[in-house]
Amino acid sequence: MDQIFVQIASYRDAELPLTIKSALSTAKHPERITFGICWQYDEATYLDLDAFVDDSRFSISQSYYEDSQGCCWARNQTNLLYSGEKYTLQIDAHMRFAHDWDERFINMLQSLDSEKPVLSTYPAPFEYINDIEHRYSDRGMQRLVMNRMRKDLTTIFRAEPVEDRSRPSPCHFLAAGQIFTHGRFCEEVEYDPELYYSGEEISLSARAYTQGYDFYCPNEDLLWHLYQHTMPVHSTDHRDNQHGAAIKRLHTLFIEDHTKLGKYGFGEVRSLIDYEKATGLDFEGRLDRKPVKTHLKKTVNLNLSKIEERADYDYWIFTLRDIDDQEIYRKDLNLDEIPSHETPTIELDVELADEPVSYGIWPHAPKHGYFPRHFEDLRFC
Repeated sequence: MDQIFVQIASYRDAELPLTIKSALSTAKHPERITFGICWQYDEATYLDLDAFVDDSRFSISQSYYEDSQGCCWARNQTNLLYSGEKYTLQIDAHMRFAHDWDERFINMLQSLDSEKPVLSTYPAPFEYINDIEHRYSDRGMQRLVMNRMRKDLTTIFRAEPVEDRSRPSPCHFLAAGQIFTHGRFCEEVEYDPELYYSGEEISLSARAYTQGYDFYCPNEDLLWHLYQHTMPVHSTDHRDNQHGAAIKRLHTLFIEDHTKLGKYGFGEVRSLIDYEKATGLDFEGRLDRKPVKTHLKKTVNLNLSKIEERADYDYWIFTLRDIDDQEIYRKDLNLDEIPSHETPTIELDVELADEPVSYGIWPHAPKHGYFPRHFEDLRFC
């Protein structure tokens, strides 16, 4: 029976055992599932894999979290545990699985007219409400599209609905939290361990495309992802991380000479120019972009769904940011100017040094202090 190699990079993640149990309990053939796990543990999670370490289906790379080198390094560690399985599924450590997911993923992949198909998108969400799991499948199927590319070549993606759910739909970008394809992907597009979180998905997408892989978003939900959680993240624990070096590596890949990166450069089946034509991207052109002075006279429509309704706010900080996530406008909204959930808008008539693409809200209350910042893409009424 064809095996599926499930890759999980887990960083101080208490959900990891539940993710494993979900994968095994819902698979039609759990005996064909193997796991490659980069386990970055701490004092609270160091016993979490005791139930699996003696299971022959598990290959585990163990590291104390202080020794971790980041997301892409951890993904690379899972790639190195690959041992010839026909298929592979890359996921995050806080996910849940649909019934018979193994057979359904295989059938979906085999339905595609491609020698090297990949199924990938942002998984549907699940959350805990009063300690009970709630899975959501009402958003429809989603494909990744480019939101914007910063000047350092890191990217922000968004998801858009796909109307035709009769079969998987073509797309141009990979979502690292859900990748199902042939197992040889682990060797042909091995993760670059010197990249960091930013730039992960655009570099992987371009490298996979040039190796001849074709991308599709699934036409049914087979995975759910816990997007809202309080578990630690690498960038918070490791302020002195390799982000700066990773940005230079992105520049080498896309602008300079990708062959300097060896096996972490592009493939020979297609070129970077081919990928740019397919996606409409222009990596060198992005570096040459100049700011566009803008007179913004519009009503901004705010998403306040994640902002707590309180009577004790004394002011909010409202900001606008440009394509490179640089703040180009700030206003402190006093008590009379704070928007409400009934009227979630702000009127603007301002001169800006560049076109704004997103806004930020930072509420404040005297006895609480500042609440978490909230950023959203700009939407106008």
